[in-house]
Amino acid sequence: WNPPALSPVVAMYNGIGLATVRGSGTNGYVSRNLAHVSATRSAQLKAGVKDSGAGGLHNMERAGDRPKRANPEILLHNRKREVEAKCLRLQEGLEGQGVPDDEVERRVGELRSQLLARLPAAAASGGRGDAAAAPSGRTGETHADAASKERETNALKEALGISSAYVGGSAFDREAQEREKAERQARRDAEEAERASLLAELEREQAREERQRAKEARRRDKEERRAEKKRQKKSRASD
Repeated sequence: WNPPALSPVVAMYNGIGLATVRGSGTNGYVSRNLAHVSATRSAQLKAGVKDSGAGGLHNMERAGDRPKRANPEILLHNRKREVEAKCLRLQEGLEGQGVPDDEVERRVGELRSQLLARLPAAAASGGRGDAAAAPSGRTGETHADAASKERETNALKEALGISSAYVGGSAFDREAQEREKAERQARRDAEEAERASLLAELEREQAREERQRAKEARRRDKEERRAEKKRQKKSRASD
């Protein structure tokens, strides 16, 4: 009886089925393939290409590439939390000084009312949520930093004359450019047609006024001739 031959065991080098990296063209380390396109990403790209006529560029943009938008409710909540923290520090300081409870509650209530009264004005001056109340530098607070970045981006767009409807990368989409060109041409044609219609209506109105003035002039001439004939009859009758 002869036992079956066993296949030789291949030694693993750093988790890779190679006895050695010599001659393999690799360094022996498992690394991520940055050129790999996952099935989910491929489906998103295909869906974006198919729907290019209805905002496909928006679908093709990666969510991580889009600027993060600040949540006004979270910003307002953080501002209110700061108000309560200041009130708590004041309360602890007054209690440590032995101030009566009624006086502590009154002074803490006044401070809370003053600080809360500033919140609506700060939020209204920002135009979008509480963006204006956010400091200009980085604070470590996600939504405050996003509001500050959004404010800087809007100021830059306004300075450069960039439309708020601009989509990044749309300049390289020839179909979108042709579509926008056709839309602009259609708008111009519609404006020209409307202008021509208004001019035609104005000319008709002017012609109508001219006919009315001519009619009034003929009527006045007729009345003057009639009055002249009456005067002549009266003068002959008196003679």
